[in-house]
Amino acid sequence: MAEETIAQFLTSEGGMAIGAGIAMGLGAIGAGWSQGSIGAAAMGAAAERPELESKMILYIALPEIIALLGFVIAFLLIGQIGGAH
Repeated sequence: MAEETIAQFLTSEGGMAIGAGIAMGLGAIGAGWSQGSIGAAAMGAAAERPELESKMILYIALPEIIALLGFVIAFLLIGQIGGAH
């Protein structure tokens, strides 16, 4: 019985599902990590030079693209395996 369960995950559809989870998970972790370090540096710079505050908001928002791309890749992979019926 355990071999049948493992065999189900070793199909191409199972691989795509695992890949979708990895893409979404690592994309979110990477975006959070980079936003944390960029946010700390940006707030320190904005405290010293308030005129840089508008530029810093852009730098804080840029890592969200990483999470969005991870979501798009996961969405495309799930669409390939027929999970989006």
